[in-house]
Amino acid sequence: MEGEGSRRSAAGRLVRFIARHDGVDIPVEVERHGNEYRVTLGDRSIVADLAAAGQFIRSLRLQDGTQLALLHHRDGTTYEISLTDAAIHVDITDPLSLKRGRREDEMDAGGVVKALMPGRIVRVLVNKGDSVTKGAGLLVLEAMKMENEIQAPTDGIVDRLFVTPGQTVEGGAELVHIAAEPQS
Repeated sequence: MEGEGSRRSAAGRLVRFIARHDGVDIPVEVERHGNEYRVTLGDRSIVADLAAAGQFIRSLRLQDGTQLALLHHRDGTTYEISLTDAAIHVDITDPLSLKRGRREDEMDAGGVVKALMPGRIVRVLVNKGDSVTKGAGLLVLEAMKMENEIQAPTDGIVDRLFVTPGQTVEGGAELVHIAAEPQS
């Protein structure tokens, strides 16, 4: 997700991503306003409050008073959202992850892993000196009431950890440095 520093307001940071549903890409913007979120889907905006009611159950309250219970399950970038009478499958693409993917292709020998969005470090899954493979979980970052596992972009050795559990970070903050494994 992409934090837009130039459009930051007193209410919160704007986050952008792309949702793909039935083959259609929908631009999504989310901005926090107190305990609520202003969500813009294409050219429509809604204000909503989303609260956890269990590990996968969420309570969604819209500005007009409508309240919905939904089940949420994530498998990679695909999210399944089940309402009372429907199940929606959405693929979420983070514009920064596309940029990051290009950087990862250039980063075969290791490098710094940065936060793609502001949030709070929930768990650090690795220790300094650990050997990691591409795709291995490094840490869990909570943002917008969702936990996001940050994965290793390349094989290597964790030689520096810049964060600890409970720490708040801004988008772009350095999280972990992965050094290339010595050649035998």
